[in-house]
Formats: sequence, C-alpha cells, structure tokens
Amino acid sequence: MTILTPKVRGHEEPDVHDEVAKRVASWWWGGGDEDIASHLSAARIIARDPIHEAIYLARVADDTSKYRQLKDWAYGVAVEYAGAKGSAQRRRSLVESYRTDWGHQAARDGLARALWPSEVEYMPGVNKQAARFGVGNQAYQRVRDEVQSRALDGFVEYMFDLGCLAQGRWTQHMILRWEAATGADFRHALI
Repeated sequence: MTILTPKVRGHEEPDVHDEVAKRVASWWWGGGDEDIASHLSAARIIARDPIHEAIYLARVADDTSKYRQLKDWAYGVAVEYAGAKGSAQRRRSLVESYRTDWGHQAARDGLARALWPSEVEYMPGVNKQAARFGVGNQAYQRVRDEVQSRALDGFVEYMFDLGCLAQGRWTQHMILRWEAATGADFRHALI
C-alpha cells in the first residue's frame, strides 16, 4: 500500500501513514520495532471500536488471526444497516428483502473490498452476486457498500491515530478518548 502526498517542490514525499504501515507490517512479522509495539498499544486503548485495530492489521500486515471476529463484525453491520429505519415519513427498513444468506455474502464482499483494494477487479461484481442469490442489485450493493464504508472508516481512523502516535502528536480528540478509556488525567499521566 503506497500512499503519496501531493507533489512538493517537484517531487513526491512518502506519507507518514505509509511509513508507519511498513513499520507495523515489519514488526508484525518479527521485526524488532518496539516503538511501533507501544504505539499500537496506545492506539488500541484510544480506538473508538476495538475492531478497528483488527481491520488495520489485516489490511497492512495481512494478519489472519482475527478474520472470524472481522466477519462477525461485518455480519452485524449488515444486519444493523438492513434493519435501520428511514426518515419519519418512510418507516420501512432500508433493505426490506434482506436475508441472512445473501446478507452475509454481501458483508464478506464489502469487508474484502476494504481489506484488499488491489484485488477488487478479481472479486465478483454486484450483478453476479445478486443474481446468484436472487436478490435485487440495489439491495445487495447497499449492504456491501455499507460494510465496506464502515470498515474503511475504521481503518482510516485507526491509521490516523497510529500516525499521530508515531509522530508524538496527540490531538485533543485522542486525549479525550484516552482519558475516557483509562479514567486518568492525561496531563498527570505524562509526568
């Protein structure tokens, strides 16, 4: 995964998140970067949802140890989204034709698209999957895209926090999440 910043003074500079991802992957597979281990520990504490770390590690280090939890999370997102109510004028679920068989496949497809973006062209498309399950294309795509979007949001949030930690920059939002998670005053913890 290479993320580049816009051209600066005639050349491209690597993004800090790409460098951190390389360090994380190296550490995950046995490299001795103890700073990254402590940054991951801090990021785990402040993560809004614990699954964000699993999403991040699966994407940057191909960590297969949490795939069951990732799939269960994706199934939950699919069910939650399909059962969500519309506006006050339209009191119906967002995906009325939802069934577990195709919903689980759409969830897995959305998760796979988020974890392995370079492989998307090899994944079955919406039309093929919807036809396979006898469901409308729009219903299938809505569920798949919601799971993909939520997984990417979690990935980006965790990536941002980890990048800030690797640079030694705590944002106010990160400090508030750390204090909520630990019950301690951040200013006193640094002393």
